[in-house]
Amino acid sequence: MVKIKFNLQKAAVGGLLLLISQQAFCSVADLRVKYIDVPAYNLISDTLVGMSTPGSGKRNDFVLQLICDLARGDKNQQEVNAVLQQNHIEVQSIPAKGSMSSLLINGDIADQASTCAAYVATSLFSTSDNSALFDKVKTESGKVELTLNPQRFAKEMKVRMSLAQATANLYAVIAANLPNNNELSFSDYQQSVASTVYNYAPEYLKLVQKLYANDKATYTPVTITSSATSIFDSESRELEITAQSIKFKSKGVVWLGEGKIFGKEYFIPVKVIDSPAINKPKTPKRTGR
Repeated sequence: MVKIKFNLQKAAVGGLLLLISQQAFCSVADLRVKYIDVPAYNLISDTLVGMSTPGSGKRNDFVLQLICDLARGDKNQQEVNAVLQQNHIEVQSIPAKGSMSSLLINGDIADQASTCAAYVATSLFSTSDNSALFDKVKTESGKVELTLNPQRFAKEMKVRMSLAQATANLYAVIAANLPNNNELSFSDYQQSVASTVYNYAPEYLKLVQKLYANDKATYTPVTITSSATSIFDSESRELEITAQSIKFKSKGVVWLGEGKIFGKEYFIPVKVIDSPAINKPKTPKRTGR
């Protein structure tokens, strides 16, 4: 009896699964909307991370910083080769293509610039280590306290603020150039993001340097901990960076963060359900009389 009951249960479950699968297929076929609106902010962020991260999922800061040196013209090929040799890396062992390290030797300036742009932009989202901004000071009681070093603080905040403003521009350029097509998948949109970065990367890298060179603002700390930053400056800009998010504001408007780009939320229609093939009924052949 137990065996029969077990078989009946299996039959019942199997029939239920078949019924559900048939209903699911029919319901998918009958759905009028087969796409969802996805925040462009997340699409752009995910794509940039992917562009600066190899298949292993771990970013190699040493390699990426050298790629940026080449992209910005801070080092030539001979100087990069020398750095590699100093770190016991044989230049001849690096493949000409197929690896992120290939960009260190193949002379592909456009790929170097786009990879560097993705790396620089996403560095904003990396956990900041603010420990270097503090000095250890011994009090009269012998207790060691941490005090913010004003010179190092001002220099580092100038870098981060320039980077945040330039990256807001990068996101805006990418968002403005995204297609609006509900037949495109998420990966299709990622290709569009990568293409825009590829074309805009040189301008983005120049903008970061230009904003830094022209920045005359003074910075005021709100909260500075080992891993979180909250500041404002004399030009009505605010920047908050935590392990979870970033928010850059200019004159009260969110330029980057909270899903917004220059104060605007962008959404893209992403196809999530393939339209089933439509089987047209066969037209019966007419027979002559």
